[in-house]
Amino acid sequence: MTIRNKSEVLGKLEGSQLLLSCMIAFVTILLTSHSITTAIIKPRLYDGSINELGRYSMTFDAYEYIEIHSDSAIISIGSSKMREAFDGQLLGQLDDSDHDFYNLAIAGDRPYVRMLEVSAILELKPEMIILEIGPTTFSSLATPVPESVHSRMAHLISLGSVDLDRFPNSVLNSTDKEMLPNSRSEQLNLLASYVPIAIEDTIEIEFFSEEQPYPCSGSLANVRCVPLPNNSTYDEYLKYPTQFRNSLEAIKAGKSSRWTIEEFYGPALDVYINGSYHNPEGVYNKNQMAFEYMIKQFTGAGIEVVLVGLPYNPVLLNRLSIGQWDYYNTSIEIYTNMPDVVVYDMMWDNDWEDFHFNDYTHMSREGEVLFATKLIQQLSPLLEVE
Repeated sequence: MTIRNKSEVLGKLEGSQLLLSCMIAFVTILLTSHSITTAIIKPRLYDGSINELGRYSMTFDAYEYIEIHSDSAIISIGSSKMREAFDGQLLGQLDDSDHDFYNLAIAGDRPYVRMLEVSAILELKPEMIILEIGPTTFSSLATPVPESVHSRMAHLISLGSVDLDRFPNSVLNSTDKEMLPNSRSEQLNLLASYVPIAIEDTIEIEFFSEEQPYPCSGSLANVRCVPLPNNSTYDEYLKYPTQFRNSLEAIKAGKSSRWTIEEFYGPALDVYINGSYHNPEGVYNKNQMAFEYMIKQFTGAGIEVVLVGLPYNPVLLNRLSIGQWDYYNTSIEIYTNMPDVVVYDMMWDNDWEDFHFNDYTHMSREGEVLFATKLIQQLSPLLEVE
């Protein structure tokens, strides 16, 4: 290759890099106006096209919506266990005090991740916040956090313009913080990285009648899809989101292609019950520190905090090893004696049966109704004080 040809090639490469840099800068400028975020990125985040779980994109919008539309908001936060248990519409019907009950629980919830929403919740200032407490609350979390957790944290930080400097080093690990997008420019760059696939998917859906990856409404509605805030079903969804189908019922009826009931409650349960997520680490760790940070922030702002220990399928509970969840029980005792915090532990209540569950952990409709009945009995005295 001649010197001239080399120069031409280098010139083209430099030109391409310059063009790419200009495009990124242009997209970043558009993002600051929120126009492309609202019109292009948000719909594809909500329907699972980009990140496959819309609820990890909805929370900051939800807090803004609730602040505008409710004068007496009660919000719940937790994992998919809480998402499946908490029927805000039913609770509203059972409540005599005219409160609005919103379900903001997310699958795979970890306090270390959800603490990123503290400032937004404090701005909303709900009358009460119901926090799930369970073995998952005290589960282990490595440093640095795994990629799956890191990506969710970075995603939330960018969508919520979260200022990481507000978190003390004792709560947000410095190693994790260095890996996360702290400056607004870093956050906008992350959002800008969603643009190519968002545009491609939007063109296919809007102009070529391609279906969304997950249906958001109707009988086939999928838990991964979230309606947009301007959708007529949004308020209803925030109170009672799309639920799992009843897998356990299908297995018992012999309609499952994957399990027999003997297999489901056999080796599969043994594997599940020994996973790290549903077992306390047994030491004061990052998740627990974040959980207590959230409690302190909320109580300090005058928000009523209720910790609810959700039950598991009793078949699972009966298979626990002796002492397996002792750390959970000990922690519950500590929080019960904490001032300005109310604890309602349903974990070991003997009125739960396996038909109250869809699987090992998530409630069926029968479970949701029992949960609402039990919960409102405990909340009523607190709500009357309000």
